[in-house]
Amino acid sequence: MFPFRLVNPDPSKPFTIGRKSDNVLQFDNLMVSRYHAVLNFTDGKWILQNLSQNSITMLNGKEVKTAALSDGDVIHIGPRQLRATLRGADLTLLVMERETSSDMQTIPLTSEWREIEIPGIGKAKCRGNANNAGGNASNSGNARENLAEIKFAKPVVDENGKRTRTITIASGNASRFESALVGFRNNNLLIEALATGFDVLAQNVNVFAGKKQLLKGIDFELPAGEILAIIGRSGQGKSSLLKLIQGINQCDKQSVVRIGGADYRKSEIRRRIAILPQDPPLRPELTVEETILDGARSSMDIKDFKQDALGRLEKFCELFGLSARKHNLVKTLSGGEMRRVALARELMGSPGLVILDEPLSGLDPYNSRILCTHLKQLAFLGHTIILTTHSYEALHIANKVLVLHQGEEAFYGSVQAAYEHFNTSDPQNLLASISASDATQWRASRISGTSKISEISRVSESSRVPENSSSAKRSESKYYFGRTKLPRNFAYTVRITMKQWFRDKGRIAALFVQPAIIGFLLSQIFSDQSSLWTVAFAIILCANWFALSLSIREIVQEKDILRDKFRRGVSALSTLTAKCTLPVIFTMMQTAIVYAFISTRITPHPPIALIASVFACIAMPATTVGLFTSTLSKNTSQANAFLPLLIIPQVALAGALVPLDQMQPIGRALSSVIWSRYNQASLLNILLERKDDVFNSIFAITIALAFYIVTAFLLHKLKKPR
Repeated sequence: MFPFRLVNPDPSKPFTIGRKSDNVLQFDNLMVSRYHAVLNFTDGKWILQNLSQNSITMLNGKEVKTAALSDGDVIHIGPRQLRATLRGADLTLLVMERETSSDMQTIPLTSEWREIEIPGIGKAKCRGNANNAGGNASNSGNARENLAEIKFAKPVVDENGKRTRTITIASGNASRFESALVGFRNNNLLIEALATGFDVLAQNVNVFAGKKQLLKGIDFELPAGEILAIIGRSGQGKSSLLKLIQGINQCDKQSVVRIGGADYRKSEIRRRIAILPQDPPLRPELTVEETILDGARSSMDIKDFKQDALGRLEKFCELFGLSARKHNLVKTLSGGEMRRVALARELMGSPGLVILDEPLSGLDPYNSRILCTHLKQLAFLGHTIILTTHSYEALHIANKVLVLHQGEEAFYGSVQAAYEHFNTSDPQNLLASISASDATQWRASRISGTSKISEISRVSESSRVPENSSSAKRSESKYYFGRTKLPRNFAYTVRITMKQWFRDKGRIAALFVQPAIIGFLLSQIFSDQSSLWTVAFAIILCANWFALSLSIREIVQEKDILRDKFRRGVSALSTLTAKCTLPVIFTMMQTAIVYAFISTRITPHPPIALIASVFACIAMPATTVGLFTSTLSKNTSQANAFLPLLIIPQVALAGALVPLDQMQPIGRALSSVIWSRYNQASLLNILLERKDDVFNSIFAITIALAFYIVTAFLLHKLKKPR
């Protein structure tokens, strides 16, 4: 993330900008004059005045002497950029803490190692090919190709996630990194810093849901740092295109979608995409601060997280107007505030591409304008943004517009070009006038016209400068990323889950009141004359109910959040283990409460350790089955519907109602995979003070382990694109 700051000029005072320290806003740069410009609030307007005689002051790309500011204006003070946000007399300047001009480093290479710094990656050493260093490959008698070799201080990974410390670049080729392009030519290493955002290329994109085709032949290219608005009437394919990039929908083999020069399905590029659905999934029991930091934990390197996470949190809260709400629970926020929180959460990892599905849906005009302002600010900071919208407010901030009709492309270009193409200046008429013939004519005109060569597809070609060698073999350019090692996940997930549970007063009451009521009722039923067989069965049935009811919604209610986390590299295994932990612990606690009531009515009082071990053998398989069911369910209602279907086999096949030897063959076979059968035998042996068979515990734990492995596999699949 490029650093930025927000400055709020005082309307009652001149706001001076320059190099000298007595300016209100100081830039330490020789291209900025000592007193470069001043902002004054006069007659209800903010006026920008250029004070420099030998340097540039620009407003929206045009050099000015004096000009009135409007909302969204971009000001250049020499090489520095500022973006103005106006709300009446209140002016906010978003100041980029970097130069606008890109400095290309040219480093001559020899056979000796020399240290370099690659933006966004860090320190490395480089050298030229030892056999060819000092001369061009074409003038060398060696048949070997001229190569640059780079060794990194820290491992980097390619787009597939494969680690390496050393890469080679053939002369005329380049390798791309997140924040830099590194090329090799004429024994010089060329390093150019890149913007934050990814450029996007789509060629002949066909999207399917099963056998049904949702999109046909979509083509567009979006430069980094721009906003693309995808518009069209309902059901025309807008969300289908976003779901393709998200990895939910499937495309054919001829479709090409490249993000930052890499295939969108590659694991590392997917980690660097922020995706916000129409209703962003948020945990209502967490605070704004906890929610945003949760996003940081799943996208920031552990070292960066410790050093920068709180600083980024403060900046995004200030940028999105959330500073006063940091400690409020998400469930207390308005719809517009929730979307800004979701956006801030996604931005903590500095994604190169931000995708939003109907971000303005359901927002009032005031909140729509606020969110659009923030999106424009993000583009100013370098992020590339793609959004679908029914709101014409978004067209005012978009650089490009893609019009879809019946799954086909009806137009792609600038917003002004769209008005000209459809012969209207009214956004509403633009959509109302689109017909199937428009899409067909537009597609035909694109196919018959000169095909455009995208900058994205030319990343390697543009860096290949032809040399005189006719035999030099070109190596394929690759994309590399800084390796991200995320903060530890298990203890954090347990902690955040516990916060959610304990902030839900109804859930906490149920955790303690439910077993107390059930235990009291059972204590009024049983006596020292009761069959211990029945007592054991009642305790086991209660334990299964507790475990399943605690776990069966745990995954499904957070599936979208977890899918996003897994896509960013969070371990599915550690998450599942954490999700198992609390239900197992609380199931044992609730079962112990029930047993405490019943134990006052029965004679046997076995050791607590033996009772606890049986309770654990009940809780673990029931919890893993609950999480397995939760993973398969599409929503919480469907998960709840499975509860009786899971409890009934425990009642029917545990061997308590009907002895196992009296069951039908199929019933006996099914009972072998019912953990309650083994729990029943173990608990009865303990209550009767008999030696238990160790296989009763082994079989119950084996069933738990089997469902744990299958569930972990299913969760791992969530991050895989189709």
